[in-house]
Amino acid sequence: MIKMLLAATLAVAPVAAPAASDSTTAAQPSILGMAKALIGFISTQAATAEDSAMVNILQRSVGAAEAGDMDGIIAPFKDAATQTLSGTGSQTVQPLPSGTDTSLVARINPATFFLNIPAANYSGIAPVSSDGLEGDFLLVDDKSSSEGFRRVRLTFDPLGQIVSATDLGFIEASSGAVSTDGEGIVFIPHRGSVLLAREASNEIFEFGLDGKASGRALHTASFFPKSANAGLESLTYSPETGRFWTTTEGIPEGHENLRIQCYANWFWPSGHWFYTLDKPAVSKPGAIYARGVSELCALPDGSLLVLEREANIPGTSVKEAVGAFVACKLYRVEPGKTKTGKVLEKHLVTRIDSRALDLSFANYEGMCLGPELPGGGRVLILVADSQAGYKGILRDWFKTIVLK
Repeated sequence: MIKMLLAATLAVAPVAAPAASDSTTAAQPSILGMAKALIGFISTQAATAEDSAMVNILQRSVGAAEAGDMDGIIAPFKDAATQTLSGTGSQTVQPLPSGTDTSLVARINPATFFLNIPAANYSGIAPVSSDGLEGDFLLVDDKSSSEGFRRVRLTFDPLGQIVSATDLGFIEASSGAVSTDGEGIVFIPHRGSVLLAREASNEIFEFGLDGKASGRALHTASFFPKSANAGLESLTYSPETGRFWTTTEGIPEGHENLRIQCYANWFWPSGHWFYTLDKPAVSKPGAIYARGVSELCALPDGSLLVLEREANIPGTSVKEAVGAFVACKLYRVEPGKTKTGKVLEKHLVTRIDSRALDLSFANYEGMCLGPELPGGGRVLILVADSQAGYKGILRDWFKTIVLK
């Protein structure tokens, strides 16, 4: 049914396009009305990557219409038709960005989202269990009304793309805490427990998978004092090394670099290193601006992937928002090759750039390892913060990168 609906949309879209002499105001109602009606219907059926891609096409068209870009209204449909005819679809191989470390990155898959996963402010993701190409993952929401985490089941294809997602529900923490700004989450297999990082208070507490607090926590107070714009943003754990890692989003006041703190399996501090942020790309930040490290991911060899993010939205009007961008750069650092207390040397792995009118405009805040693929390689999963599906435009994107 969804394929037939998209085919019908592709067929009528060129006919519905306004002539050059038509005004934008006059053309918008019919096009927007049609697109929104179709999105509304498809959204009740979408549960796979292919379905989500179809919704993406319509959403992109609506965004172009609202921005007054009449050519942009038709472009997504033409692109989709070209992909369908060529047989590529969601399996399109995205070219690796310039500067990508091809010794580490095998493939970057297109971003996708699933409307059956509730829109939220997802800021962290962690694997719980895996059965081949299907596994359970935990998501934390930094604006959740109560502390806790959501459990979802993701299924991957042999190329590492997420092809389906199932919502398994929200688990509320017994702490009863509110407004904790939960930014990081990890699952500890040998304890069967979950750690949640609170940016609001720079604390990391342990809970069971049922949400019950254990009363245990990582020691953070002396390392990460409260700071309005530089709280704990990242949390990762490696079962292979038995080490936890965390850092703040921004540079604490009075310091030159971020502090990456390591903890041993028994929750005790085990060394720290410093990380230097890239210089900002913008000289005059807009109405909404963020720059810093949004997530860490511990690799089995003891190294870390660092997701460094700069996002800038010039203003809140449609015209101003057109200039918005998010630049996510993925770096690798090796604490094991650097003395504790020293600045880490970072190596660019790849980058993901998106702008306001892009199909997959995304502010990635969560990152973790996924399954090993049958043909070789390991999936790296990124999840975006959509600001709870802001104005029906932003999406909770999932993006996968296959590491060699």
